[in-house]
Amino acid sequence: METLLTYDCVVDPVMIQPAGDRRLEAERAALLSALLPGLGQWWSGRRRRGVLWAIPALAGLAVMAVVLFFVRGDGATALLRILVQPRWLWVLVVANALLAVERLAAAGDAWWPLRQSAYGSAGVWGLRATAVLVALVMLVPHVIVHVYAAEALDLLGSVFSGPHLPTLEEREAAILAEGFTEEDLGPTTTTTSTISTSTTTSTTRPAALDPSDFTVAGTDPVVEADNPLGSRYTVLLAGGDFGPGRHDLRTDVMIVASLDLAAGKASLIGVSRDLVNAPLPAEWVDADTMHNVQKWHEDQAYAKIVAQAEVDGVEPPPQVRAPFCECLFDRINYLHVLTSTWVRTFPDAPDPGMEALRQTLEVLLGIPIDDYVLVDFAGFVDLVDAIGGVQVTVTEPLHEIMSPAREGEAPVSIDVEPGLHLLDGHQALAYVRDRTGSNDGERMRRQRCMVRELSAAANAGTLLRSFPSISKAIRSSTTTTLPLSLLPAIIDALAGLDTDDIATLAVGAGFSSERNYLNLPIVEAPRVRAAVANLLAGVAAGTTVGSADECA
Repeated sequence: METLLTYDCVVDPVMIQPAGDRRLEAERAALLSALLPGLGQWWSGRRRRGVLWAIPALAGLAVMAVVLFFVRGDGATALLRILVQPRWLWVLVVANALLAVERLAAAGDAWWPLRQSAYGSAGVWGLRATAVLVALVMLVPHVIVHVYAAEALDLLGSVFSGPHLPTLEEREAAILAEGFTEEDLGPTTTTTSTISTSTTTSTTRPAALDPSDFTVAGTDPVVEADNPLGSRYTVLLAGGDFGPGRHDLRTDVMIVASLDLAAGKASLIGVSRDLVNAPLPAEWVDADTMHNVQKWHEDQAYAKIVAQAEVDGVEPPPQVRAPFCECLFDRINYLHVLTSTWVRTFPDAPDPGMEALRQTLEVLLGIPIDDYVLVDFAGFVDLVDAIGGVQVTVTEPLHEIMSPAREGEAPVSIDVEPGLHLLDGHQALAYVRDRTGSNDGERMRRQRCMVRELSAAANAGTLLRSFPSISKAIRSSTTTTLPLSLLPAIIDALAGLDTDDIATLAVGAGFSSERNYLNLPIVEAPRVRAAVANLLAGVAAGTTVGSADECA
């Protein structure tokens, strides 16, 4: 007799679910938890576990929201301000790493139980697809954040954290080893003189200025208590063609940019490279180097007199030495060449030549210059390319071929007609350097317009998008004394600046009534100081309107 046995059984719905569906569910759960830790667990029914995973991530998002809410300015400016503060960068690095670990662990925790519930789970089915999805959603953003933070830390540490200089003895030994003499190390100064603004229009040659002594006529010199920049911040922007180990840099581009924080406006003062007889600071005016420069030029001028006398068949007059003019008896763009090795005079300066130029321009313009930025031409090319080019209005035909920014590169050429053009780095360099068929005043106008257009193009959003490329260009080509502590305030000031309302002044041949034997303009410093004081006073009072038309 055959016995029929009947068994009651309960079938788990998961057991009868097709393997393909369960694999897809595992991948979805992992992907959801990669987006937000705990979301995959909640979706798959493990809600308590999902809440536990979500608490740390949600807390972090809440803190970020609060920080962004209380940070002044738009989001891009706020993020850029964070990128220039090392303490916040390190917080970002650590938080980014912790969040990456949590997201990875949460994705694995959401994926594993669903994988285990499938038939034939001994294999690694779904692992590759899940890994690709998690990597795209989770790892790529964390890698990008880490790259930005690392680039920012490297940039701040190498450029803006102050000079990490060898000892004075080591610097002197290195310069002497290059064949320079003790005289080339510069005079040793023991006193620092300052002047008040009452001397800025005097014929007396002033000493180097101190920012605390500066007051623009007709304005209130009150310093903003909550702004580390004070009421006014001024920086020298210089450009030159130089490379490692070279001491013969000529600063062919010199622009003094002044930010009036109270008025929310800026001014650009271009200085011609061809000016001669610029007054020197009292602290080192008697340097033998400057006396020798004057004697050399006097000898060159006398040689021309002798040559002309021979042509005329007459006896040349005897040479008469003039008293020392207490000035730079050469083009002002040559000052860096003369003082680049003056480590004894400026032992704390990362670039002695730029420090000498900063102090000399203080005397010439009659205003304090807080810091300087020196960019070589190769770095300028890289910087313009990094931001995607710069759009300028060309006012005259430019068809020139110039020397390249780097050795081994092809010559730089520009071939444009009047109109609006998007220039790449090499074209932009040719635009600011060329003066064939024009004059130095026109060249300075193009340089001021380039600074204006770069300021407009390098907005916070562009800087964030192109930050790694911009950082690389700055690191490889920039020397500056901009202090790290002021960078957030500078970013705030630039973010609120109206680039279409920037006042300008060209300090060139118009401030000269005489020329030297090379037909170069001899600058009249009192006239320059008066014009600069009037410009800045007008900006502060709101009566000086920016000259945007000069770039249109």
